[in-house]
Amino acid sequence: MRQECLVFASLTALLAGAGLGAADHDDIPDPPPTSVSQRLPQGLSLDPSSVTVSGLSSGGFFAHQFHIAFSETVTGAAILAGGPYGCVDIIDNPFWPFWKLDRTSAAVVACTHTLGNRFWGLRPNPPAPEDSRQLIGAAYEAGEVDDPANLTDDRVWLFRGELDTVVPEAVADSLADLYSLLGVAEDALHVEPGDQARPANHGMPVDSLDGESRFPPRACDDHAPPYLIDCGYDAAERLLRHLYPDGDLAGPVDPHDAGRLHAFDQSAFFEASLTAGLSGVGYLYVPDACRSEDCRLHVAFHGCRQNTDAQGADRIHDDFVRDAGYNRWGAANGIVVLYPQATTAVGNPRACWDFWGYSGDEWRRRDGVQMRAVAAVIQRLLDG
Repeated sequence: MRQECLVFASLTALLAGAGLGAADHDDIPDPPPTSVSQRLPQGLSLDPSSVTVSGLSSGGFFAHQFHIAFSETVTGAAILAGGPYGCVDIIDNPFWPFWKLDRTSAAVVACTHTLGNRFWGLRPNPPAPEDSRQLIGAAYEAGEVDDPANLTDDRVWLFRGELDTVVPEAVADSLADLYSLLGVAEDALHVEPGDQARPANHGMPVDSLDGESRFPPRACDDHAPPYLIDCGYDAAERLLRHLYPDGDLAGPVDPHDAGRLHAFDQSAFFEASLTAGLSGVGYLYVPDACRSEDCRLHVAFHGCRQNTDAQGADRIHDDFVRDAGYNRWGAANGIVVLYPQATTAVGNPRACWDFWGYSGDEWRRRDGVQMRAVAAVIQRLLDG
């Protein structure tokens, strides 16, 4: 308790002059605060037709299901190493084909290969996009997600590293096929090949790793914390170019000089519980230009173990919110970047976003605790 008080006191003193909302890009303490009193900045003018999402790994699965559930709000999605909606609910049990595999097993041996690719010796079949499409249709009929017809004019960008052994190729292919089944136009659905000369592993490709980090730089073919891999290009740039095609992106520029990273009280948007899996603190990058002109909003979901509030020797700290590439492109192009934060919870020791149901039965629907919280943050920002 005394250490937490000292951390909070240090943070308060550090930011006393300008308030936490004006904290510099590099001023997130280590260890970071687990709660703050500061609210989202007000007065931003954001185009409500410009809301897009992206995510890596568990964040990719979550970004996709958020896109499905809130398709009236979200106009485009970029998924890195993710899979189709409700993946864990459509995996057949290889021993009893008339029964579905339990969600946890499906998550770790079929939708991902976190614990291998076999269930007690037998290999489950990959998710079928038609089954996921039926789930979406049923959820819409039950009033649990927005009308999937909204997706037909959206833009989608998909990526899976060639060396990725965590998310199977068949799962990524199923996601692409699902978006086609949902009516996303061929020219609006882009499957990113990456750089074939530098095949990528399971991580977020970045052009270079220039920021301070507790970890050594990771090569494109590495799979290790902080899961930002040096591939010679920013995946953030490529996905933002696709999601916002109305004019070439400028930049990038130094986000330290052209904007600020805000910490805000994320706990105001959900009811805390042992299974909620949401941090008390979220982050928002605001380009300086967005305080005087209209801007767009992009939501970036981190992957497992990339949460800013992680504790322990292997904590990634702020590497994702600071160095995943979004901020330097957002700063140059009037894009505010929201970084919601998952955290550890019962059934979720790695601070993954919920794509298998640990947070409750509503996990993939609008009323899921994580889904509802992120939607509320977005709405608050759009309301100014």
